[in-house]
Amino acid sequence: MAVMFSLSSGITANAATLDSIPENVLSENNGQMEFLQIPDEEVPLEEVTEIALNAADRSYAGGQLSLSDGVMPYSENDDISNTSPDYAYLVENDMVYQGAIETEGEYRWYGFAVNEKSKVTIFLQMAETLDADLYLFSLDTETYSLDLVDGSAAEGLGVTEYYAQVLEQGIYYFAVNGYEGTGQFAFAFFQSSQDANYEVNDALSTATSVSIGSSYTGVIDSPLDIDFYALSVSKAYIMNYSISSSNGYSLLLANKSGSNAAIYSVGDSSNDVLIMPGTYYFAVLSEDDVYSTTSTYTVNFKKVNELAADSSANIIGICSAAGIVFQTNSSGSVYYVNGNPIDISYSYSSSSSNSAGSQSYNISITDRDNVHVYLGDDVYAPSAIYYMNSTRPAMKVSSRAALELTFYSDSNFYSVHCVCSGAYKENHLWQDFKAVTVIIDPATGKLIDIEDFNYYYDYAVGSNSLTFTRSYPSMSLYKYGN
Repeated sequence: MAVMFSLSSGITANAATLDSIPENVLSENNGQMEFLQIPDEEVPLEEVTEIALNAADRSYAGGQLSLSDGVMPYSENDDISNTSPDYAYLVENDMVYQGAIETEGEYRWYGFAVNEKSKVTIFLQMAETLDADLYLFSLDTETYSLDLVDGSAAEGLGVTEYYAQVLEQGIYYFAVNGYEGTGQFAFAFFQSSQDANYEVNDALSTATSVSIGSSYTGVIDSPLDIDFYALSVSKAYIMNYSISSSNGYSLLLANKSGSNAAIYSVGDSSNDVLIMPGTYYFAVLSEDDVYSTTSTYTVNFKKVNELAADSSANIIGICSAAGIVFQTNSSGSVYYVNGNPIDISYSYSSSSSNSAGSQSYNISITDRDNVHVYLGDDVYAPSAIYYMNSTRPAMKVSSRAALELTFYSDSNFYSVHCVCSGAYKENHLWQDFKAVTVIIDPATGKLIDIEDFNYYYDYAVGSNSLTFTRSYPSMSLYKYGN
């Protein structure tokens, strides 16, 4: 449940609240305490076995073929031999068929229809006495000729043929050819249109290219189907990758390339990673032989956000739920949010007078190199909040996730010089601060509003307010780099 905070004017506040941060803490190494280290060990690669599809150890040598006018495929149960394409047996999705090569060199024919763009997969196994090849043909419905598409022709007795291809709408025939020897064979036939636009991506070399910030839906359409996805990044990101599947499919990091390629687990989610420049190969597979042509999975490559181009930025705060990444260089002189330099500079001045009294307002924050973010683990720690609205913002923005930071220095850098007299004397305040809590826009690094101490919300009389919620988990702080 979100906790809502509303800071309203008219409250008598202690204007020195933030000066209560312990002096010894403020002076320790610019506030940079000890944080969890990003592990030296990378997210490990998982062993994923690729299957060699559509082998071509030899070419089809059967010549041009054609059908008799009007002949359609037969049922396997018909009392007729399928040694000619005129008498091909009809095959259906997710079925296993058996046959035999009785004479070396003969063909056994099968046919099927593709009603929409689909991936077709055929696994052909045979007896140790048989070396059979598989060839696929498309039917020209005007001339009834069979045009060779491709096939799988691995050399060797008893060697399994694995065929997979994306086919357009049409009528197709395939033949099991007894290249050498005789004996029994069996094949499984699978057909799926669900993710045909991504297939065939069953190997690293044919992996589907994906990008951070996108989701992809597919199916594992056979017991041996593996879907590979290739993600290339040119700079470092904080990313979250995951899979949703009712069949319990796994999403594994299978390979990587690039001299700087490395992935480290970070952040407040078990799937948050620091991903360095390189190319990464992820595999979706079933680890218990479950498959379905209709039950889909979805893989998500969510960008929490990118990192600063500054190579010295070596401390990270992460809140993936809010999409916020916080960085600072080693000296604490420059800070970044989502790759944007943070600027807390602020200046407001106004003067007026009338018969009732006078008012002079001069409020400013000076952003100097010796002004640092407090990085303790208490209420002043960097946090992700959801900014809703305020009446006196430094920058007008819509409601959004924002970064809450407390800055401090060993000398004053935040001034509230408000000189008021007469009817306005209750608003008189002259004070300088060594600390301030502010709200930063992750999209720009600019100051949205001053949270504490804020003259208008905490001291001056009037109808002013700042409203935000603390609905995000605590930010995880890490140190990495040199």
